[in-house]
Amino acid sequence: MFTISAKGAYGLYAMMELSRAPKGQSLQIKDIADAQSIPQHYLEQLLVTLRKAGFVKSFRGTNGGYAMARNPAEVTVLELLTALEGPVTILREQVPRGGLDFYWERLEAAFTSHLGMSLEQLVAERDSRNEVFSYMI
Repeated sequence: MFTISAKGAYGLYAMMELSRAPKGQSLQIKDIADAQSIPQHYLEQLLVTLRKAGFVKSFRGTNGGYAMARNPAEVTVLELLTALEGPVTILREQVPRGGLDFYWERLEAAFTSHLGMSLEQLVAERDSRNEVFSYMI
């Protein structure tokens, strides 16, 4: 069974927040943590992992913080989850016959394809679902 831990989910939320910042602008850890309800100490650990993987860059000083190192349109959910959680795979049947390999391969391909959504697409879809409609009469 594939599960996304708090590490993967919080990492995605942090990256979504960073992707919303104007290009070249860094965000402080406290601001990201507050905006996404992520424990600040835990977020620090996640951002170190994401920096080492090349997704974010860090800046020191009073105006320091973290910023996107890559274009959000070119970063996939699969890449982020792999960096945070390790390889993403479908667990196959545990019987030696392997009679359902065709099914597991198809499921894995569909799963991987869906995780190919870019960070930019993920943010846009989430934002469109969170729109608040105002009806005035």
